[in-house]
Amino acid sequence: MITESQKKTWRQYEAGRNYKRQIGLYSRIDENERFYRGDQWRGGGGLPKPVFNVISRIVDYLVSTAAVGDVKITYSDENLPFAENSAEAAAISEAVELLTKNASYRWERSRLQSLIYRLLYDAAITGDGLLYCSWDPDSEGGGGWRGDISTTALDSVSIFPADTSNPDIQSQDYIIISGRSSVEALKREAKEAGATSKEISQIIPDGISEFIERGAGELAKFEPEYEGDEARATYLIKFFRENGNVVFEKSTRNCLIRRAVTPCKLYPIAHFSWQSAKNCFFGSSPVSSMIANQKYINRAYAMVMKHMTDTAFSKVIYDRTRIPEWTNEVGEAIAAVGGGNLSDAVTVVGTGRLEEGYLELIDNAVTMTKELSGATETALGNVNPTNTSAILALREASMQSLERVQSELYLCLEQMACIWADMTLAYCPDGRPLRTPEGCSKFFPSKLHSLMLSAKIDICDSARYSASGTQSVLDRLLDGGHITLAEYLERLPEGLVPDRAALAEAHRKESADGRES
Repeated sequence: MITESQKKTWRQYEAGRNYKRQIGLYSRIDENERFYRGDQWRGGGGLPKPVFNVISRIVDYLVSTAAVGDVKITYSDENLPFAENSAEAAAISEAVELLTKNASYRWERSRLQSLIYRLLYDAAITGDGLLYCSWDPDSEGGGGWRGDISTTALDSVSIFPADTSNPDIQSQDYIIISGRSSVEALKREAKEAGATSKEISQIIPDGISEFIERGAGELAKFEPEYEGDEARATYLIKFFRENGNVVFEKSTRNCLIRRAVTPCKLYPIAHFSWQSAKNCFFGSSPVSSMIANQKYINRAYAMVMKHMTDTAFSKVIYDRTRIPEWTNEVGEAIAAVGGGNLSDAVTVVGTGRLEEGYLELIDNAVTMTKELSGATETALGNVNPTNTSAILALREASMQSLERVQSELYLCLEQMACIWADMTLAYCPDGRPLRTPEGCSKFFPSKLHSLMLSAKIDICDSARYSASGTQSVLDRLLDGGHITLAEYLERLPEGLVPDRAALAEAHRKESADGRES
């Protein structure tokens, strides 16, 4: 049976959808995604439809450059100096150290390095990146215990905050997440959570609810169309707080699937925006501002193509009253009717002339679009460097546009690390072993939960340059004679050349032997 609280949740969800429509979020994200994948022509008349996907090139560069490299999460507790006794201080210190080691294990287990690319891609296309942490009771947590934390990326169109003008997740009155799943899966989940058969029967596919009022007869005719795996329903997960603890409620439009008061203090969502918008939870995407330029570049090239196709070859114009038919056959005679000057009956029109500077304008549009977005030719490695210092200085300057994005990403990862600590301390009982890179270690009392909420997260600096960009610069430095082959091999990114260090050492030894002889 659906309660008034659940009805309110769905009203809040509908209000959130209306707000997103008002600010054009759905249409903007759809257009950004289309242009990124190369679907960039709608209309265009009789023009060719070439795609010079500048947006994809820029987004791929921005994402790979902003992605953090070597990351280390370190917990600390501001309350540690104020422990009541030395035994408690030692227990807290040991728990903090174990949480730090567990974070290293969890980073690898959750494949966060790959997930960060998905997070940044979502932020570049939609304007927002979101990480969702959930407790999976069926996962193997180590030491024979069941249950572990799962971390996934969340689409920004699926989140509905209480206050759309406040970007801070943890200060929201509630957070709603929407999703779609098969009706059978939702019914199984409701049954496992203890729902009655009558309540479970209210879980129906999307689209049927509007037909219910027409009577059972029409519903029976309509329902078979949604049988099997294709039957899917929208569900909502609402998080809010009661007495400081986070409450979890999952429901469909007509059924409360599951409700639980969790021991957690933090909402399990970490969020950052690529470009923050004033007084708005949702950020803006760099793709949105590049679409007009992309349209112009494609259309300008299309017009050049059509012009060249139409006017690349000279044309013969003749007077049909004097020459009945024209032929281009070799050696074929052409009969002319009537007297007069033959040159007046035939004219050859030369090839068309393209306006000077038109192609330069297109190239300038491409270059300026890249530079203003931070993806300069220097950053992309498409330059001929004269020395190492110059190229690195130019690449450092190109990174300035991404400094703020990286800072926001660091804060998002810090939020995620705090959520990890919150869930670990909330769900792991006293003495439960935690996984670390070295194996399983004994965990310490969960009664320290309240002290651990003041955790600080230190994340080391990221690798500045992408592997492909670094290799391109090194290739040009080697070709110009500015570095030796050994220096080139030493500086290549890992994984590009097998046994790179041994090869560099062998070449250095060979060079040294040659100098001695």
